[in-house]
Amino acid sequence: MEGPKRVFVVGCRRSGTTWTMLLLAQHPEVVALQQIDFFRRLERFGRFAQRDAFGACTLSTRVAPGLVSERTADGLLRVRIADALPPERTLELVRPLAEGVYARLAAVNPGARAIVDQTPEYVQVWEEVLRVFPDAWFVHVVRDPRSVFCSQRSSARSWADPTRFESDPYSIAEEWVNDVSRARRIAAATPRYLEVRYENLRRDPARGLAEALRFLELPADDELCARAVAACALERVRASDHAPRGFFRTGEVSGWKDEMSRRAVRALETVAGPLMRELGYETVTAPGARPPLSWTLRRRLRSLGERLRSWAWESRSPLRRGAAKALRFVPGIRGVLLRRLPPPDRRRAA
Repeated sequence: MEGPKRVFVVGCRRSGTTWTMLLLAQHPEVVALQQIDFFRRLERFGRFAQRDAFGACTLSTRVAPGLVSERTADGLLRVRIADALPPERTLELVRPLAEGVYARLAAVNPGARAIVDQTPEYVQVWEEVLRVFPDAWFVHVVRDPRSVFCSQRSSARSWADPTRFESDPYSIAEEWVNDVSRARRIAAATPRYLEVRYENLRRDPARGLAEALRFLELPADDELCARAVAACALERVRASDHAPRGFFRTGEVSGWKDEMSRRAVRALETVAGPLMRELGYETVTAPGARPPLSWTLRRRLRSLGERLRSWAWESRSPLRRGAAKALRFVPGIRGVLLRRLPPPDRRRAA
């Protein structure tokens, strides 16, 4: 690869990716990007090119040789977008754009040897990152989901849009399991993957930073790491306006013990327990413990909701068509149902 390494800091939200990025940004040969979310936007372009729905086509009176087309009733020739713009061609178009964007941002520091993009949500699109940048580097920050729960709940109550963060232990546990599991699959796709345990980084940040810099093949010594850790003390980053007030909390490793009720811990560990134990986190709930009644009810309601969603969007039955016609006369109820039963492409990727 010519130019600086492209490094992506990923993880479940509120796992310490911002603090990790700030530590790395203290290196004189690093440019850090704070949640630019470039690749999720790029991935949407890729999905546009692969759409196979009404209107996702080109229409013309003439079509180039070799393209599959069909003639419509009005005499036009229809070509699917996916046929006119195949995936390999899409990559040829987007890779120069991505390379140009990251090269231009890295040029902020003429001596940069690495550009670090901290966008935790890239766990949802890391395959796209590797498709565009096969030589990408990944730093995956993993944090105890009980601490993630406390941080997300606090975010929803203070600085963040409450619709972006859950405060329900089941939902946060599911998000954590999904994101951590997806991110750990990167290790099978590339050797340029480092898993950083947030708790270890907090206990000995200088050592953790040195290990990350060695992984990224960046020069570092004890003095540099000590300066970086001192600069990233929580009282300093809180005063640096890197994030809204309340974004950086106490940073404690086991603060969840004082913030979570026993019921919330049991609920979260019912979902996240198996992966927590696999990663070495001790759980309060014993393996194989009977799940709470609320979890059983939740799963049954979700199953019912999935069946209803499938019927609402995929069924061609007369009953479904009749219901759709009737709902036109009650727009309020129709709006509520559309929010509660969104089509598959509007739901968060699993």
